[in-house]
Amino acid sequence: MALIRLELHEHPASPQHEMRQKSVLDSGGSVVGTVANLYVDEDSKQLRFIDVLTSEFLGLERKHHLVPVEAVSEEDPGSITLGVDQEAVESAPPFPDPHVGPDEEYQRTIREHYGYG
Repeated sequence: MALIRLELHEHPASPQHEMRQKSVLDSGGSVVGTVANLYVDEDSKQLRFIDVLTSEFLGLERKHHLVPVEAVSEEDPGSITLGVDQEAVESAPPFPDPHVGPDEEYQRTIREHYGYG
């Protein structure tokens, strides 16, 4: 499926809400990072993936991790909670370019990593 990154003024189709800049918690309640980007189906605007931006010690190394929307188990006004632990996010294959939508092969790889393949 063809995915696009939403621009800041664009929002995903209902029932999804705006998640960018929210804190991301893992299944144990630890902070993993923040939501940097949203990726939607080009035609329906249905949310498919979120881009979680993590920071290493002192924020010196920042990494982008693609997470399927199915991994979001809870959403609060200031945060979202994933149904996976921090290690699952950080061990995912690196997200090469968060400025463009992921290609189909990468989408498949990520979905399999999280057990949604």
